[in-house]
Amino acid sequence: MSESSGRKPEDKRWNDWIEEKIREAQEQGLFDDLKGKGRPLPNRRNPFLPEERQLAYDLLRDSGHTLPWIEEGKEIDARIERARAALRRRYRWYLAERERRPGHRLLELEQVWRAYRRDFEKEAARINASIRIYNLKVPTVSLQKHVIILEEEYERLFSASD
Repeated sequence: MSESSGRKPEDKRWNDWIEEKIREAQEQGLFDDLKGKGRPLPNRRNPFLPEERQLAYDLLRDSGHTLPWIEEGKEIDARIERARAALRRRYRWYLAERERRPGHRLLELEQVWRAYRRDFEKEAARINASIRIYNLKVPTVSLQKHVIILEEEYERLFSASD
């Protein structure tokens, strides 16, 4: 088998063969137009990551993938924001309707607002269940998410509209 086939000859050591292939590529100018030529390589090492895991994380990141728990965390954040936005939108509607027609069908309006709150509370319970599962998956306590506390959500909502 010829050396030009790209296969390592059996009589050569791996290191010698690799060095030879690199020299040949340099002589052919294959490294002349590399992105970032002349600049230092970026230090993308994670100082908190054990060395034996660094390669796996680098491969994931460089291939455009991420760890499943990171994606789950992003989805939880998006769900929280959607739930809060819907509650804010509904609360603004409730206040505007109360202002627009004081005393007129107020009981009906209060029932609608209570239904909106129940919807938010059900979604918050589903999100909190996801958060609890997520918190079991993350590698460190500092990455855990806080559950939604309804009293704090309503306090934030009511104080923002004052």
